Amino acid sequence: MKNSVVSAQETFEQINQSENTTYIDVRTVAEFVEGHPKGKVINIPIVFFHPKTGNTHPNDAFTLVANHGLSHEDAIIVGADDSDRATVAAKSLSEAGFSNISVMKEGLSGWRKQALPVTGDNRPGVSYVSLLTPARRAKPSKS
Repeated sequence: MKNSVVSAQETFEQINQSENTTYIDVRTVAEFVEGHPKGKVINIPIVFFHPKTGNTHPNDAFTLVANHGLSHEDAIIVGADDSDRATVAAKSLSEAGFSNISVMKEGLSGWRKQALPVTGDNRPGVSYVSLLTPARRAKPSKS
């Protein structure tokens, strides 16, 4: 399945005008808090960086959190930065059964080039930890 690519301006319009569109910022929590697109946005990192080595390791709870908090039918726009994280995340979401996925080209740098609003909002319902905790609690226990 090939995901569509959308511009920062198209993303801005969709996440601020459509109830059924969510932007998933797949950068790390630290990057997200430093600034992210303003609108219907949540943070679910696709990878984490080791604080000392800088090595990356995958977020094993990425699809768990997405499946818990999002509808498979709703429109999802995935963004990050200039790396391939958004594309990797979109592929993971597609494999998890999400069917309406787009990738925002150029990520946050493209958003900033268009002078679109940025925020550091990390309140419950937006922040990764606030999404992870209920997803983990809802996960069926092994008996």
